[in-house]
Amino acid sequence: MSKYTNRKYVIIPLSKVEDINYNEIVQKNAQSLRLSEDGEYTFVKFDTDKTPSFLDGLTQYSHVEILAILNNVNGIWYLDEVEKLTWRNTAREFIDEVEWNKFNPFNWFS
Repeated sequence: MSKYTNRKYVIIPLSKVEDINYNEIVQKNAQSLRLSEDGEYTFVKFDTDKTPSFLDGLTQYSHVEILAILNNVNGIWYLDEVEKLTWRNTAREFIDEVEWNKFNPFNWFS
């Protein structure tokens, strides 16, 4: 049995990162978030039965479901060897294009 049986995962657009309450999720800051190949999405994880309010109405995935999504070679989360070399630049370009309402939580990325 997986130690992540109760863990939930939610994929969110990168523009919603500034709304994250890090006290309600496993990740501790924007630097600990994994970005999609195109830099447009990230996901958060939480271990409680109570969904964090900033995630209300969004699709929740189990550990098994998120692994299938992340490991899909045709999906936006899978990086082949070439993409691993260029991913940082791709993500930086997308982050720079987002119009942040409050602040850029990825200001460390530039």
